[in-house]
Amino acid sequence: MPGTSGLFRPSDAERAAVAESLSVPVVRASDFSGYLDVLRDPANSPLKVMQVERQQRNDCQGNATANGEEYRTWYCSGRQVMPTLSEIYAYQASEFLMSEGQVGKDQGTSIHSGVRLLVDGVSKLGLAAGLPMESAWPYSRWCRSATEFRRYCSGLKIEAAHVTESGPMPDWDGALAAVAAGSSIHIGTLWGVDWKRVGGRRCMDSAPRSGGGHATEIIWAEEHGGQWYLCVWNSHGDGYYLMSRRCYDQLQKDQCEPFGGFLLAPDKMVERYDRITSGGGYFA
Repeated sequence: MPGTSGLFRPSDAERAAVAESLSVPVVRASDFSGYLDVLRDPANSPLKVMQVERQQRNDCQGNATANGEEYRTWYCSGRQVMPTLSEIYAYQASEFLMSEGQVGKDQGTSIHSGVRLLVDGVSKLGLAAGLPMESAWPYSRWCRSATEFRRYCSGLKIEAAHVTESGPMPDWDGALAAVAAGSSIHIGTLWGVDWKRVGGRRCMDSAPRSGGGHATEIIWAEEHGGQWYLCVWNSHGDGYYLMSRRCYDQLQKDQCEPFGGFLLAPDKMVERYDRITSGGGYFA
């Protein structure tokens, strides 16, 4: 059943499909030397170069999928290339993966469908894992049926995904290390949020327990008043909101049920991190 804000709870078939693709071992913060220093350095932060999104449909999950992949691409290029990927393709391809009959209904998609898109692609259409550029599939292009979607997919160039490892949400320290090492955490939450203010931004300080579902993407972390907060890229025109450790621990405990939450990581995380933090790009 869909959430009232356009986020579906996953079907049993989707849960099974994603479970088969999970590959990341437990992320140990101790494997990533100096990750807090990486996060403290403004030159490493994607927050000022990410595109601010304002969704126009029930496409929050498509936006989150694209946002995480944009950050990973930027990181894997040695923080040189920030692409603008197609959020609306991410949304409609997610619709297609859920059910061809879902394409064009604009009822939302599931967290799991976005994971499948970045890990497996759309094999039925011969499309590799990843997303096209926004220039190849603009936000204004809306397919009203699977037939129309198939037609536009013919000959479509897909930018290869930088997700080659995926797994459950790590613990708090693992989450901080993971985002410092180019990973994102793809999450769905309820959206009856009791917001607080930290550092001039909205902060989700406890896991919402009411309201419709919403998909967002954890891509970075900031320190405020000696406390760390995760930075969660949103699609409501506000860039990002902050998430406290208390909130993250609550969500991680049950892996963001009922919607789901997943770590999406580039391959050879530790090796890539060591190379990039030593001053070189590692675009593979």
